[in-house]
Amino acid sequence: MLKKIFKRGLIAFISMLGIFLLSLVFGARYPMDKSVEEIEAKYLLNSSSFKTIDGVNIHYTDEGTGPVVLLLHANYANLIDWNPWVTKLSSDYRVIRLDIPGHGLTEADPSNDYSMSRTLFLIEKLLVSLDIKNLSIVGASLGGTIGIHFASNNPESIDNLILVSPGALNPRIRGSNEPATVPKAFGLIAQITPRLLVKGLLSAGFGDPANVTEELITRWHDLLLREGQRDAQMARMKQYVSGDIDEVIRRVKSPVLIMWGKKNKMVPVELAYEMKDLLINSTSIEMVIYESGGHQLVQELGQKTAVDAMEYLLQSNKGATQ
Repeated sequence: MLKKIFKRGLIAFISMLGIFLLSLVFGARYPMDKSVEEIEAKYLLNSSSFKTIDGVNIHYTDEGTGPVVLLLHANYANLIDWNPWVTKLSSDYRVIRLDIPGHGLTEADPSNDYSMSRTLFLIEKLLVSLDIKNLSIVGASLGGTIGIHFASNNPESIDNLILVSPGALNPRIRGSNEPATVPKAFGLIAQITPRLLVKGLLSAGFGDPANVTEELITRWHDLLLREGQRDAQMARMKQYVSGDIDEVIRRVKSPVLIMWGKKNKMVPVELAYEMKDLLINSTSIEMVIYESGGHQLVQELGQKTAVDAMEYLLQSNKGATQ
């Protein structure tokens, strides 16, 4: 009798698994996408604003008064991660942060163009629409690489550049004019995206995985499931080109602060010193190495990095007026 029950149960399980896998083959997703309305009801901030730039509805916040500081988040991240920085900086600065297209509450780009040039174009047009001519840029990981390109292209506009574990010198993509090959298995991420996958991504980016909170995992997972975002993430991975990044870094002229986690497994700390050596035209370079930090410094050491950034900006601005 028990053998018969077990056999029936096994058949039922295999059948359900077969149906599940077959549905994935035909484009179903697990978990299912979350609607824009559901996500915005949960994650809109009191300071949230939207502006349509060249067909892309961009989510951003604009808080505080004073010199402008633009915060650019990492891949898979979102502007909420910058909360500790906004709290600290907005007393003395006008702090603008945005969700890069395909992240957070910014919709996927209808053009399906996630190249560096397109990303820079959208950010530049957003800044023009906000009547911003001069600013400091803070970029984490992907945001750091975007910041380097922006500073290189617009040297007259940049007051300071703060690079938080930028991914620019990652050997996998460094110096290539062609997108890196994305393994076909990665395509499954756009269809099968369990919460455990996001937890693993964050844990790998922390110096101490025990510091990853349940709130952070849930928020990243929810926002990744927003309709259109998984396809956008996959498109960005397939289109990303670093170009001649070494030369781009050499063209940066502004003062630069480099922040890096010593336990960074994704972009090893040795590359922080190499980046410093490449910044041959920067008017000044400072560097802070966080002994306990990993790659995701903004998420893991938000308060500490915000305090250090504030001290740097205040000192830099003081020096510029003397």
